[in-house]
Amino acid sequence: MKAAEATSAGRVARAFGDTVARLHARIGGDPAASRVVERWAQQLWSDADAGHVCVEVVDDEDRRQLAASPVVDVAPGVHEAPLVLDGDALYLQRLWRAEALLAERVVALDVPAPLGETDAVADAVDSLFEPAEADDAQRRALLRALGHRLTLLSGGPGTGKTTTLARLLVAFARLAPDARVAFAAPTGKAAARLGQSLSDQLARFDPTGELRARLPRAGATLHRLLGLRANAAAAASAAMPLDYDLVIVDEASMLDVEIAAALVAAIGANGRLVLAGDRDQLASVEAGAVFADLCASASDATVQLLRNHRQKDAAHIVELAAQVRDGGSGTVPLRWPEPIGHFRADPAAIVDDALAAWAEVREAIEARAAPARVLAACERHRVLTAMREGPLGSVALNRRIAVAVRRGAGTGAVVGTGAGVGAGVRANASVSTSTSTSTSTSTIGSPFAQWYPGRLVLVTVNRPALGLFNGDVGVCLSRPDVGAEAGDDLVVAFAGESEARLFPVAQMPACEDAWAMTVHKAQGSEFDSVALVLAPPGHPLNTRELVYTGITRARSRLAIWAEPDVVEQAALSRTLRRGRLAQRVAEQADGEFRTSSPRMQASRFRM
Repeated sequence: MKAAEATSAGRVARAFGDTVARLHARIGGDPAASRVVERWAQQLWSDADAGHVCVEVVDDEDRRQLAASPVVDVAPGVHEAPLVLDGDALYLQRLWRAEALLAERVVALDVPAPLGETDAVADAVDSLFEPAEADDAQRRALLRALGHRLTLLSGGPGTGKTTTLARLLVAFARLAPDARVAFAAPTGKAAARLGQSLSDQLARFDPTGELRARLPRAGATLHRLLGLRANAAAAASAAMPLDYDLVIVDEASMLDVEIAAALVAAIGANGRLVLAGDRDQLASVEAGAVFADLCASASDATVQLLRNHRQKDAAHIVELAAQVRDGGSGTVPLRWPEPIGHFRADPAAIVDDALAAWAEVREAIEARAAPARVLAACERHRVLTAMREGPLGSVALNRRIAVAVRRGAGTGAVVGTGAGVGAGVRANASVSTSTSTSTSTSTIGSPFAQWYPGRLVLVTVNRPALGLFNGDVGVCLSRPDVGAEAGDDLVVAFAGESEARLFPVAQMPACEDAWAMTVHKAQGSEFDSVALVLAPPGHPLNTRELVYTGITRARSRLAIWAEPDVVEQAALSRTLRRGRLAQRVAEQADGEFRTSSPRMQASRFRM
């Protein structure tokens, strides 16, 4: 986080603490406790912003003063106060309600629900495997999902999650021909990728297409599936009840506690839920580590896929990822399987490496290749960073790469000159030498000044009306026959179901350059080649989960821009998010945890 963002976040936390303390005083709270209330409210907001669901109040006197405050409800007697004290854990009320409701509904879902006679289910599963196939975990996953209302499917890239889901869809359609099925993901890009991957796999198990005709053609974002506005994830009561017999959610590691609570609350009385993801990946950017916590606590519902089905050329990536996932030994250095390289993190060298990989894109543009081919070339390689800001962050690296790309990698020619989507590409005469990395227009010169053929962009907002979502990646190309107005000859191509979708730059929502992306932004994506750029030694962003996630974005080639000891230290540094979800699920399953039945609602306290 850059200094300005950190300062802004600190101001918001301080303002929240001050507001809660003022409310405490206004409605009759003990004046002597105001400082304690303010300090803990500020800490709570700050920690929630960092992904924690609660803070632990270890001081007995602080807990006593908080419990006596009118702005703090003490569980299980939770009403509308902005803060909740549950034992020694202090929550924002919305996060307490989300966590409690999520645990309650998960336990309620974790029950048997056979879809048919045992022999019929077994036959349906067996028919989807060749006799020589020995992946028992995939079979167990199918039997679990066909026999229970809740299944958690965890596995890294290449372990067969999508194949397992495709088999499940076919078996479900055969056993319950009239069943309604939906599949979704946290982001638009992940939903589109899930839909395409399932379509490809379903063709293998349903060659006639008879069953596929009864299944949805595309995935949806969770917000769209649940009927939530982009800023309304907190209100599970606002989620539309889902009239589906089976709901599959991919990239479940990206679920935060509030959207997960909304999801489980919306599952119908007879509905089934399958959450698929990788428990070892980075957690959501919002509060909670939901999928990892559920896999740890609802062990009977969890099926772990371990066998990797990738080609031999990915064995080195699988080996290194496993070492990092397991945390290394702490004493023995990581083994660096060939041909993975590690290099001193030098921004200029990283940019040179990216430009060498970008040559294929430039050739495709200059050859007047179809937009789909240019997009495919764009997805071959990506620079992934731990940080957004700083010399090794995505913003600075994108700025360097953008300058070089527009100069033809140092040749002085704009990339793509003389080629494009239509009859040819001409350089945009108003291109400036500075690149905005946050919006789709520039304040320098023409509003189209930052657009030029070859620019790779990442959409940063959701625009359902356009079919564009946060995380979608497109490439700017030239189409001079569109019109004579400045900039009208430039379009941005995005992947579509059968062919690329083209948008004039004037229609583009907020976006930023995408040659380099943070590892968080790359979740749900894979690339043939990845250059993983870690933060400087000792930086808190260098964690086991971040390095593992970055490594597993690579299909066949990986270079790590960090010294080996930086990677080894990161492998020892786990991301631990404070929360009680795993404890709640385990104890409620044993009948021990008691709390009021929470409803997701906004507090009516005026602050």
